[in-house]
Amino acid sequence: MGFGLTVMQWAGLVLSAMLIGLSKAGFGGGAALLAVPLMTYVLGPAKMLSVMLMVLITGDILAVLFYPRDSDRRNLAMLIPGLVLGVVLGYLALRWFLARPDSGTWMKRLIGALSVLFVLVQAARMLHGLHKGVRAQPYRPRYWHGICVSTCAGFTSTLANAGGPLLTIFLLPQDLEKRVFVGTTIIYFMVGNLVKLVPYTLSGLMTRPNMLLSVLLVPAVLMGTLTGVYLNDKFSDRSFRLIIYGLAFLMGIYFLVT
Repeated sequence: MGFGLTVMQWAGLVLSAMLIGLSKAGFGGGAALLAVPLMTYVLGPAKMLSVMLMVLITGDILAVLFYPRDSDRRNLAMLIPGLVLGVVLGYLALRWFLARPDSGTWMKRLIGALSVLFVLVQAARMLHGLHKGVRAQPYRPRYWHGICVSTCAGFTSTLANAGGPLLTIFLLPQDLEKRVFVGTTIIYFMVGNLVKLVPYTLSGLMTRPNMLLSVLLVPAVLMGTLTGVYLNDKFSDRSFRLIIYGLAFLMGIYFLVT
């Protein structure tokens, strides 16, 4: 097969690309983390970063066509400055990070622990509200909250394409309408992924073969995007939030045990 890949490796790449499109357009990007270990296994960590980045940008562009006005401007105003700062910090640590074989494992374990803790805290809030007969009040963040979370998300996204759980932790307790939740995450990660092109290019990761490989995966991203838009329309806001909580919990467990 082309690029020195076997049929099974191509299948893994296509599945990863479809998951990215489905996740971004359907559930705000959370499930895209399932594609990271799969693509890393096929390509290796350094090559995965550049190919995954171009696939993510493709997914962002396709998804934003279906959610052109569904975003929360206040959240974006507090998140994007921290995102840019996090990408810059990630770039400064990128060479050191890629040189250490165990750094990605420990980062994913930290993110996994935060994701599991977040879901458990939210479950406790909801159960307490049911016991008291009242609905838990939505979280209303201050600007510095958003900047801190976004800086960490931009940093982990630059080093391991793993910023999704931190953004989910920040946005989901706000009880945003499902299309607004998805639209906000799409804009956030589209900005972040475009900014990441600079440090990845300076680091020599954006090679011509990697770019060609990512272009070949565009049809899979499109198929996943269309599937995600279809699924998003099928769930109520409450069901949507429960699905995202479930995905965040499962991804947290996965990151902890692998």
